[in-house]
Amino acid sequence: MELTRTELFESIWSEPMGAVAARYGLSGNGLAKICDRLDIPRPPRSHWTRNASTREPRPELPPAPIGLSETFALGARHVRKSPGTRTRMSAEERQDHLMDMASRIALSDGLSAVTIREVARIAGISETQVHNCFGGRTELLLAMARREIATQESLRRKRIARGTNHRTRVMLSTIGYLHEAARRGPMLQMLLRTPEVRDALKPERITQSDKARAPILDELVGHGKMDLQNARASTAALTAVSLKAGGIVASKRAPFAMVEEICLNIIMAGVVSDESLAAGAD
Repeated sequence: MELTRTELFESIWSEPMGAVAARYGLSGNGLAKICDRLDIPRPPRSHWTRNASTREPRPELPPAPIGLSETFALGARHVRKSPGTRTRMSAEERQDHLMDMASRIALSDGLSAVTIREVARIAGISETQVHNCFGGRTELLLAMARREIATQESLRRKRIARGTNHRTRVMLSTIGYLHEAARRGPMLQMLLRTPEVRDALKPERITQSDKARAPILDELVGHGKMDLQNARASTAALTAVSLKAGGIVASKRAPFAMVEEICLNIIMAGVVSDESLAAGAD
């Protein structure tokens, strides 16, 4: 039966996977594998057991992976690639594709389900081909974490570039970070809770953190009367507040709007206090 990726995407986000799979003579796992191979985002396992108000929002459908067309033959055994559409991925494209597949597995079944064998199976390639891109599971997880961090840092830089003064830049950075934490945070949170990933990234994250704080310290110390030790302590405290809030929204432990309001109030009060101290106000 001929289907488009869009048609299948609409179906699995409109009713449970089991119902859709049964309609096409497939098992739920079989349909999930097809969705993953076609890079079709699917609801997490708990999606249909939640109240409608707490369900994950439906994401955008990304373009078809290189080598697959938008139309495919859906059967009980496999997805057939359309003739003449295959192209060879570059090494970078292959790595990105495999990380996308691994992220999908992690968000659906947990990080423990991400193995070289499972990623290879979902991607429809051999384990050797996956090993050619990543030396092993740890290298794959590290690459995924670095990609998430790089994406968030790039967005942070773009946001603060729109600010015309220190307060505006801090506000834009905080708001943007919280929104990104809500959208992409669950993946990064899972990765950073993995000891081998956390330990390997620790030196890099310290360097990145110091680099991000440097302009703020210059603002407080270079143009005012606050000493470096106090400036560092204050900046570290406000950063901790922001990170804590990001963790809360990523894990959905409290309503986003409430967390955002509380976090912004604390951060901006701290910024105003720092500016007063730097200016030598009583």
